[in-house]
Amino acid sequence: MERLYFDANATTPLHPEVYGKIEPYLREEFGNPSSIHYWGQRARNALEEARFQVADYLRCSPLEVVFTGSGTEANNLAILGLVSRLAEQRVSSLKNLGGHCVVSGVEHSSVLDPVRWLEGWGVEVTYIPAETNGRIDPNRIIDSIREETFLVSLMLVNNETGVIQPVHEVGRVTRERRIPFHVDAIQGAGKLPVIPEELGADLLTLAPHKAEGPKGVGVLFIRRGCKISPLIRGGSLDGGLRGGTHNVPAIVGCGAAFARLDEEYLKQVREKVSLRDRFERELEKRLMAEVNGKGAERVWNTSNVSFPGVASDVLLVRLDQAGIAASRGSACAAGSTKPSHVLLSMGLDRARVLSSIRFSFLPSITEREVDLAVDIIEECVKDLRK
Repeated sequence: MERLYFDANATTPLHPEVYGKIEPYLREEFGNPSSIHYWGQRARNALEEARFQVADYLRCSPLEVVFTGSGTEANNLAILGLVSRLAEQRVSSLKNLGGHCVVSGVEHSSVLDPVRWLEGWGVEVTYIPAETNGRIDPNRIIDSIREETFLVSLMLVNNETGVIQPVHEVGRVTRERRIPFHVDAIQGAGKLPVIPEELGADLLTLAPHKAEGPKGVGVLFIRRGCKISPLIRGGSLDGGLRGGTHNVPAIVGCGAAFARLDEEYLKQVREKVSLRDRFERELEKRLMAEVNGKGAERVWNTSNVSFPGVASDVLLVRLDQAGIAASRGSACAAGSTKPSHVLLSMGLDRARVLSSIRFSFLPSITEREVDLAVDIIEECVKDLRK
């Protein structure tokens, strides 16, 4: 049985070119980059080369690049590190911090959960719901900003629907008002240009395993002048913002992965939007399927599709048995019986939400694979509807 992997927004396979860069650091290049001897300095040089590669991708200074253990850690460090810094400057306890944050209702749980935690410490949060097409109205964010607002957070690309959010519009206003702006760009890498200066971002996060790089490493861009405090203490890595030994193989792979994502790469993958449209068009025609996020600008590789009359969790099992890997949404929420908070934020009814599946394509997707997938999905859905 041929297997089709349509869950690229969860993770991607390691690109052979990236693996080739990593392999030596899994074997003979074993040094700790914090050591001053020969082996340590070889590891340090590799780490700093990767930092320069990420900085080149982001068009920023290497001094603005911090490596973390994951995208989730990077989001937590951005949000909670900023709040900790404010607490240290203003008061002795977070309980008295107060203040106000604005976030979208379609953020990843690694943004929403830290923000919800802050509510318990006296921080007021405004959650901005999405429009029915999945896009956040930038004016609703801008109108929610107050004098006491110390953070605005908006993702670049939604991980469930692929909808591109109006980060540029919000970033212009937050920059003018000197309010720290956090952008979760994890799903944007490899699909859109990710340039913090153009986005108006003060804090921006990446995870290379979404772009054919390794797991176990994340990136936090911190604009020069934006101050945060560490969450993991016990060392002075990355400008004192993180304790622990650097994961050198993963960091080397991180640099190599982002070095591949040049303008020519983006041009090639964007041309595959026709395959996404072909996929959706056939599902709509054959199965009366409904595309969530249709009508909004989306990245080329993501289709969130509702199949009326079919429970998504049952369909996912059937698809897996038939050779197709897909998901209900974020991999971090896998196994949860809760309906997607992203689709609920869009105002979709519960029945439609619970019949929705996310299909996300790898850069290597072909027309033959799309057509084969449509045939398999059609057979599975019709069988379940019986």
